[in-house]
Amino acid sequence: MLSSLTIQDFVIVDKIDLHFDAGMSVLSGETGAGKSILIDAVSLCLGGRADAGQVREGCERANITAVFELNPAAQAILEEQSIDTSDGELHLRRAIEANGRSKAYVNGTPVPVGTLKALSETLIDIHGQHAFQTLAKPGEQLRLLDEFAQHPELLAETAKHYAVLRQAEKKLSQAQSGQAERAARLENLQWRLDLLQKVAPKPAEWENLSAEFDRLSHSAELIEGTQAATDLLSNNEPALLDQLTHLIDKLGQLAHRDPALESIRNTLSEGEILVREASYDLANYLKHADLDPENLAAVEQRMALWHDTARKLRIAPEDLHSELDQIHAELQSLEDGFDLEKLQTQLRSAQQSYQHAAQALRSSRNKAAQTLAKQVTDTMQHLSMQGGVFAIHLVEDTPSAQGSDAVEFRVAGHPGVTPQAIQKVASGGELARISLAITVNTVSSTPVPTLIFDEVDSGIGGAVAEVVGRYLRTLAHSKQVLCVTHLPQVAAQAHQHYQVSKSIASGKTRSQIVRLDRQQRIEEIARMLGGQVISEATRTTATELMDGAELTTERRRA
Repeated sequence: MLSSLTIQDFVIVDKIDLHFDAGMSVLSGETGAGKSILIDAVSLCLGGRADAGQVREGCERANITAVFELNPAAQAILEEQSIDTSDGELHLRRAIEANGRSKAYVNGTPVPVGTLKALSETLIDIHGQHAFQTLAKPGEQLRLLDEFAQHPELLAETAKHYAVLRQAEKKLSQAQSGQAERAARLENLQWRLDLLQKVAPKPAEWENLSAEFDRLSHSAELIEGTQAATDLLSNNEPALLDQLTHLIDKLGQLAHRDPALESIRNTLSEGEILVREASYDLANYLKHADLDPENLAAVEQRMALWHDTARKLRIAPEDLHSELDQIHAELQSLEDGFDLEKLQTQLRSAQQSYQHAAQALRSSRNKAAQTLAKQVTDTMQHLSMQGGVFAIHLVEDTPSAQGSDAVEFRVAGHPGVTPQAIQKVASGGELARISLAITVNTVSSTPVPTLIFDEVDSGIGGAVAEVVGRYLRTLAHSKQVLCVTHLPQVAAQAHQHYQVSKSIASGKTRSQIVRLDRQQRIEEIARMLGGQVISEATRTTATELMDGAELTTERRRA
């Protein structure tokens, strides 16, 4: 849910702090007052396009901050990016510089705009005043039906099998059209494989050879150094160990006179043990050191073979083993590619799997289409389209990741008329009402907690407007609803009412948004009913509209 919105130096707004509650909130005001500024501000916080023209004239930057209650879907996105969510809130901020550049922040952490867009899908759905125009697009019709059906698992399964199908088609096509090229590649790979098999490189062998070569090539230095260390410790006269033993004995005698020397003597005794062990280890190393020159020759010969093979293959010696693995894998792939019968079998299997998934998706769509069509038809009866019928027609289409269905919304505006494609038979006003009927019956299936309607009631009025208001208020039982409207019948249905106004001071225009109390609401709805001149009659009508909304709600609760 949207908890608050702070707008600063945005378009004609200098500073506005708004707080929102659950339920239905409306924004109203005179034409040109800036009602849609709030929608534009929210859109920016959700990753909308920023523009230098959105910065208030004379200001360096515009700042917009939207605070939402954190939901599990949004929290999962933030946790993936290691963004703190400990306070249970989601703070989205967008800063737009006067040069058009913008920055995005989530809970104080800089993020790419793409993160805001990803979060938007978990937070808000915005329905614009021209939403009905998209109803003519088949892709949008399919999206609405799938959203209503709530079958993401079937969509994912179909997309998965479609990807497998496309890959199988690609492999078979390549096998049929590229036999000569693959034969040449196979010949080259076999030559490389023969070279590598003569070497038979093992994992980490090159590193081991290099280390062994370094050791054996310095054998004289190793022997001389270890022999000198052995002589110093135990063979020379006097040997270091003999001197250390004598020192320990001397300190033992002195410790009888001063016990403080006992701990020093003990430390030296422990050291003497370690030095003696080191002397034994050095003698053992000299006795068993494998520093034979013949071993060095064998290592040099092996390394020369690696170098010669790497030179022919034009790769580094340390890459011989990985090259061998890659050649084996590519050979297997190419050999499989020659097996046309196997590829055709794989293609048939992929086709069957895709058809099975697409059919399951179609069955779900058919079921959802019947339910949605009935619900929209029922809603149309209350929107001055008595006898009208809404139908959803599914036909088989070219297979895709979304299945093999084409969806067509059809409508009959009058009784006894066969439903036709919606874009062919519906007028602009009818499209607006049908769009609203579809919206109120599909938005409840969306997982987002907040719905924004930007003058979706455009083109309607009178009794129909009151019905629209009631539908929006009903949606607000389960969702937070924000609605920009010019209709008093819709405004009267709100739980909260905000008024947008503008003023001119010192030659500059400013837009303001304030939350209205009951008496202020009556005045605003009366203005919406009767224009600038407000009479007692319009106030009475405004009061009746508001009381009627409250009474209807109480009856439904009862």
